[in-house]
Amino acid sequence: MDIKQSIKICSLFVWSLLISTSVFSQTSNSSKLNEIRKNLEGKNLSTRWEKMSTEEALSLLLENGSFSDQKPDKKQITGRIMQWAIDYHKDAHSNKVELRMAIYKALQYWLDNRPKYQFPSIPFETLRAVAAIELVIYEDMMNDRLLSAAKEKQIDKLIESIREFSHWCWYNGKSSEKFDKAEGHNRGGNMGYRLWAMTAIASCSGDPKEMDWVHQIVKEQFPRVLNTTNDLPTGFTPDGSWIQHNAGGAQNYWIGYGVHWINHVLTYAKVTNKSNWELTQEEWNTLADYYLDGIQWYFYKNHGALNIAGRHNALKQTPLDNGAIRKDVLKLMEEGQIDSSKRAALKDLLKRHQDKQLAHIDSTKYFWNTDLLIHSTNNAYFAIKMLSNRTTGCETSESERAHGKNNFLSGDGSTIIYSSGKEYDKARIGWNWRAWPGITAIQKTGKLPLSPWGRESKSLNQYTGGLSTGKQGIAAFKYNRKSEYVNLKANKAYFTFDNKMLALGNGINKNQADTFDVWTTINQTERKGDIHFHINGKKGKIKTEKYKNLEFKKVKQLSWVYHENTGYIIFPGNKTGIVKLFADKRNGNWSDLDGRYSSKKNQIESTSIFQISLSHGSELVDADYAYMVIPGIDLKTLQNSLKKLPIIIQNNEMAQAVRYDTESFMIVFYKSGEIELANNLKLSVAQPSIIHLKKVDNNWKMTVSDPLHKQDKTEIKLTKKDKSKTCIINFPSGINRGKSIESTLKL
Repeated sequence: MDIKQSIKICSLFVWSLLISTSVFSQTSNSSKLNEIRKNLEGKNLSTRWEKMSTEEALSLLLENGSFSDQKPDKKQITGRIMQWAIDYHKDAHSNKVELRMAIYKALQYWLDNRPKYQFPSIPFETLRAVAAIELVIYEDMMNDRLLSAAKEKQIDKLIESIREFSHWCWYNGKSSEKFDKAEGHNRGGNMGYRLWAMTAIASCSGDPKEMDWVHQIVKEQFPRVLNTTNDLPTGFTPDGSWIQHNAGGAQNYWIGYGVHWINHVLTYAKVTNKSNWELTQEEWNTLADYYLDGIQWYFYKNHGALNIAGRHNALKQTPLDNGAIRKDVLKLMEEGQIDSSKRAALKDLLKRHQDKQLAHIDSTKYFWNTDLLIHSTNNAYFAIKMLSNRTTGCETSESERAHGKNNFLSGDGSTIIYSSGKEYDKARIGWNWRAWPGITAIQKTGKLPLSPWGRESKSLNQYTGGLSTGKQGIAAFKYNRKSEYVNLKANKAYFTFDNKMLALGNGINKNQADTFDVWTTINQTERKGDIHFHINGKKGKIKTEKYKNLEFKKVKQLSWVYHENTGYIIFPGNKTGIVKLFADKRNGNWSDLDGRYSSKKNQIESTSIFQISLSHGSELVDADYAYMVIPGIDLKTLQNSLKKLPIIIQNNEMAQAVRYDTESFMIVFYKSGEIELANNLKLSVAQPSIIHLKKVDNNWKMTVSDPLHKQDKTEIKLTKKDKSKTCIINFPSGINRGKSIESTLKL
């Protein structure tokens, strides 16, 4: 055998090997597509918008596939044609062949003459219904395809039309050339709501490239996104927040869109596992991070934090976890390729969530991308939501049918305070929505403005920041909303430690004079049990069956209120204002809270309210306040705690500072300056900063953050007697701007 023949034989061998490998790969991919399809079959079979029996709908079907009673409409897919598919799946019709032929005709006509694109109903509900219908008839459809050339042509056209409809829905009714994949309609939850349908349709296409297309869409969702004053993308941020619907700034939306997105992606990941379309280990680890860095922080004893629940916080049923975190983490650990360290952390999470009514994390975290501090212990939970020119509060939707109608002030320093987790369940129907716990607001009358997609919740202040040390937290901002309706400015700070939160405010002023009082509300919950108080030396109790509204002018001495295992301490001050204590019976109408409840029906309910607010009056000048909240405490322990309270060192426009332990300090610097922390101990900074300072052995351990999110560094000087030490803090840059950094000074 000569060399040429050898080369020819080798070439033929290699070529045949490549062909066989390609054929095997295609066969393997086709087999996996079938497996994906079978795993999805029978899901999402339910009618909506239209209720019509199969027989009635068949009587209206014309030969060309149209219906005699109406033009193609989205409700035909989710209604009558879906009902055919349900009956087909259940063998509930005597003639399955007749029913299948009717589905072919009606579905093809509808796809050829589909109605105008409408978001979100067409790409979400209608697409999902089309996919569910195709899955039900698929195997019999493939058998019909073999009957004749005419049938083959008919079936191929229908499959291609469904595939094209899937693309049309993803591209928002536009051509692919005009499509913007970064648009909010195609990110996060809005992608997730289409993912099941697009996956199902791709599995029915018989073309692996169609699943490649879906897989690429999924992969593009994973990289973390960064919100700035000029760029507000949708997705998972470096700090563990999920942001979506960011018309007025980044909106923390784990309770809603974020959770929905991950649920859909987990379903996709499960059915595509061990295929060419499986998630990478890095992507599985990112899913683990969603729970470890994000979702688990937003629920306490089964209850979600209302000030980060988007437009879903005013439904009759408060946002609940109901075991979903545990269920999804188990699914994640069963299917996913996850690093050992993250797997160990997920196991710890599962232990804490064995009883959903007790589930919580015992730690503190500041989310610098969404201006949010979470402080969680066994007996207390604080979710403190602030605003900046980078972020927004909870949204509403448009018009009088708006969801979450009263969210206009939801991010203005709101403080959700839990001990049992049930404090607000029955309170919201009677809430004064200008008195969210923690906010300072003008008590106007009438309806609050709507904030569609967060658009009207914009803030002008750059200064918003915070930090956490694992067990302590600080959050502070220079409150300055863009909307003239708000008409206020203030410096507001929150310090959390143990099961306590200390709140300081100063520089509270109106932008323009009006006749309305300004309140800082400490809490507003469902009233349960007696209310005890000791204010300005006056001691009293409002019994459970009694309703009273009391006022106490100018807090001149340390005062306290106690209700339902929570203590409230009010520190005296010249400009603190009037203490308003409510033991109220209030009525409310759910249709005034959320447009999903019809105003035509009787939605009125009554509830008993406990509320404590500080009224600064209508003609305030540089008003201030100082109060502390201690959940999970009995009355005697509260009274004993008055003997050893944190020391408020300073509360003015330069700085707010407290000492919460012997040599442990929390300081908010609004500008450069120096403060005396204790005798012979001074701290100065060259730039606005937020600092936690604690002596550990012979060193001073510092945690520092940049509340402006734009500074490169600051100089910090600590002086004790005649000794001083200076250090330069280089703030994180890029995706970590606003994140805290640790340093140590030996003095």
